[in-house]
Amino acid sequence: MSKRPESPLRSRVPRLIAVLAVSACTGVSGCSSVSHVIADSWPRALGGLPEGVPKRPETPPAYLPVHDMPPARDTTKMTKEERAKFEADIAASRSQTATQAEELKTEAPSRLPPLY
Repeated sequence: MSKRPESPLRSRVPRLIAVLAVSACTGVSGCSSVSHVIADSWPRALGGLPEGVPKRPETPPAYLPVHDMPPARDTTKMTKEERAKFEADIAASRSQTATQAEELKTEAPSRLPPLY
């Protein structure tokens, strides 16, 4: 039995598909610089922005200054009176939160919708 000779086109098809896939990926990745134009002008069903989104600014915001250092912090220690007042405030806040949690626990069954 003789085999049919393989067509030169058949042997090149996988290479052609690979080249087309790479070029398509390169083309799509190159579009990222204009994707905002597409998103702003296309309808929502085709991948555009939803209704009510605010307009983009005409000029992009400036980059934050990387080398500007913030002012030095105040590193003075708290006095004993300030620390005692701070700890009392925290304890009062904790007890208020615990009281509110207990009230919510007792109200919770009446606030839930009925189960069927």
